[in-house]
Amino acid sequence: MFAFQDIKKNSFLSVLGAAVLYLKEALADIFTGRIQKEQFISRLVFIGYECLPMIILLTSLATMILTVNTALELNSRGGRDLIGSLVSLAAMREIVPIFIGFAIAARCGTALTAEVSTMKVTEQIDALRVLKVRPVYFLLSPSLLAVLILVPFLLAIASVISTLSGMILSKYLVNLEFARFLESVWSVVSLQEYFLPLLKAEIFSLYALLINVSMGLDCSGGAREVGMTTTRATALVIVGIVILNGFLTPLLF
Repeated sequence: MFAFQDIKKNSFLSVLGAAVLYLKEALADIFTGRIQKEQFISRLVFIGYECLPMIILLTSLATMILTVNTALELNSRGGRDLIGSLVSLAAMREIVPIFIGFAIAARCGTALTAEVSTMKVTEQIDALRVLKVRPVYFLLSPSLLAVLILVPFLLAIASVISTLSGMILSKYLVNLEFARFLESVWSVVSLQEYFLPLLKAEIFSLYALLINVSMGLDCSGGAREVGMTTTRATALVIVGIVILNGFLTPLLF
């Protein structure tokens, strides 16, 4: 088992390396069924309840902005039949997966970092180890499983909401009929256009959780350090998601 005290302080590479080891340990718990059920149910409710409203709001607004910038231009150039295709593809491939990762990082990841950091500086992590309870089993494995289960549903809901947002705004901007918009959407949307963005969303969400937990376990000091660790973890997650998206998009599409 990886020793938490072996992480070198203030090094992102060491935190990233620790995150990989934590991931390996958490996946072993998941595949063998060693999950703390109370924690798992709590994380499932917390992540779903806290993230869904933000995801719906962000994806719908981002899709509306995209629609404003494309519908008028395509309509003026005779591309009305491409409006639905462009809006739906851009939303499902880029907007929805990225904002799912951002929402999980902002609403749940920060809370998780603050919780784990507080447990670390108040020696509750050491108490868990004395009781022969692995911190990864208690803190990370339930959250990881909850995210793996929730992300497909979050992606499906956000994709539908973003498509409806684009459809309604297209009707208002260029008087594009709902049936014509949906026909354009169905001409390009397939199962592949769900599962590839799902892979991106899962990777972004798992990355966010792993960095947040790893940074929390790397924290030491007092209340000031807890706040600084939470802020730094959020920044690393957001920048990391953007960088990951830059690598994943050309590989998947």
